[in-house]
Amino acid sequence: MTTRGESSRRVKIVATLGPASASQEAVRALAEAGVNVFRLNAAHLKPEGIRPLVDLARGAEDAAGRPLGVFVDLAGPKLRIAKKFVLVVLSDDSRATVGGPESAAQIRVEGMDPASECPVGSRVLIHDGKVVLRVVSVGDGVVTAEVVRGGDVAGGMGVNLPDVETSLPSLTQHDHRCLEAALGAGVDAFSLSFVRRAQDVVELRQRMRDLGRVVPIIAKLEKAQAVAPEMLCAILEAADAVMVARGDLGAETAPEKVPVLQKEILRAAHGAGVPAITATEMLESMIHEPRPTRAEAADVANAVYDGSDAVMLSAETAVGDHPALVVGACSRIIDEAERHEEFRAVWAAAPCRPETRDPVADAVAEAAAAAGDHLRAAAIVCFTQTGRTARLVARHRPATPILALTPRLEVARALSLVWGVDPRVAGEQPDDHEEVVRLAERSALHHGLARSGDLIVVTHGAPVVAQTLTNLMRVHRVGG
Repeated sequence: MTTRGESSRRVKIVATLGPASASQEAVRALAEAGVNVFRLNAAHLKPEGIRPLVDLARGAEDAAGRPLGVFVDLAGPKLRIAKKFVLVVLSDDSRATVGGPESAAQIRVEGMDPASECPVGSRVLIHDGKVVLRVVSVGDGVVTAEVVRGGDVAGGMGVNLPDVETSLPSLTQHDHRCLEAALGAGVDAFSLSFVRRAQDVVELRQRMRDLGRVVPIIAKLEKAQAVAPEMLCAILEAADAVMVARGDLGAETAPEKVPVLQKEILRAAHGAGVPAITATEMLESMIHEPRPTRAEAADVANAVYDGSDAVMLSAETAVGDHPALVVGACSRIIDEAERHEEFRAVWAAAPCRPETRDPVADAVAEAAAAAGDHLRAAAIVCFTQTGRTARLVARHRPATPILALTPRLEVARALSLVWGVDPRVAGEQPDDHEEVVRLAERSALHHGLARSGDLIVVTHGAPVVAQTLTNLMRVHRVGG
């Protein structure tokens, strides 16, 4: 049983597991500090390293007594300077040749052939845009580029091509191996890096079908072409969630554009009812420091006000000195932000557009959210087979706590990412509406969300046994 208010934080926390947190004690400490979802970064994992981390997360879930999600972040077609590349220093206005890993070029890039991918006039950005090259000629298997902004170039540094829609596949061979291993280990979702178009998401989902198990897909928005309005709408339609991946997005566009893009993406995701994660350098200084900077605290708070369903910690928990301390700091910042009146005002300024795929379910969910707030109900209790009922209610951002009851553990874990939803596995499968109401009452009491005499709003699809889409809402007095 939880106490009233224990689950009051609406915005969720995602923590990346890595060398600093890959132990039973560390993962349980992260869960105790407030983590809702664990991220495994496939870019730094071998396929066989995925299952042990999933097992650690499942152990923490058992200890915490609440569902915890786990997703694997597939690396995608990330371009990097060849690992064995010797450091060079490029000076402004000089020239450099760029080629593949086996070429004789001055700068060698893994994962592509620059001569076939980079036309004259296009830019090559290195190390998050710290070094900028512009292609002036192509020939003999390499490109020659003018150094617009110089600096150090070393092995392993990232490379971005903001002006080019490359022919690279959305999944690398390493991704395919990690995908199969992660599905076998029972992960709850995948994030797909460097999504360029909705088709990338469609292809990943088809690959999962081929492997016999399909889980939600989080599309990482870090390519300039992906955040163009028409493309963004298509991606939101195809994906189950999105991530504002601000590191590469800043390199692909410009650092000064990222705050506005963040707001635009989150507003579009909220309008579409698609959960959204804000990521990258949220509390970067806490990799080593015990306290965040004031700018970092403001950044996390603004992610809350902008409409994030979740914020993600990366290096802070993967390789930092004190992962659980970072999560605690992040949780406190979110708590403070959610107490401010601005937390409610933002939703009035960004209403959801009607759900066209299922207008009846969306209308019922909107009514449940409005009833909960108008009646000052203790909780909105959603009984859901797939998670959709809870997600539809959450997209209307009620002030009333949302308790999601589902008979399926995998659904509860997936809902751990969704704003304001406290997901719980129901110990039974009700057969009709009255049984759902009784289950809702018992669960609201058990989890400390309601007391005798309180009102709760119950919503689900009826008939229950047919797994009908959401079509029913009832206001019920506990103990009445």
